[in-house]
Amino acid sequence: MEIVLLLIPLALLFLAGAIWALFWALRRDQFDDLDNAAWRVVFEDRDQHRSPSGDTPSRTDDTDDSRNS
Repeated sequence: MEIVLLLIPLALLFLAGAIWALFWALRRDQFDDLDNAAWRVVFEDRDQHRSPSGDTPSRTDDTDDSRNS
């Protein structure tokens, strides 16, 4: 029964910390744009694999003449 006297204040401190963390994240705009960050990975990957001529890049040829000259 004495453990309840310890657990209730600890639970209230944990709750206060969680609420503080939520409001801190809201003030720092952590939840403003949830969709674009996820799609940015897809679009950057697509742009890296696209060659300048529009063709799909060859995966067997690792040499790039423009870098070597």
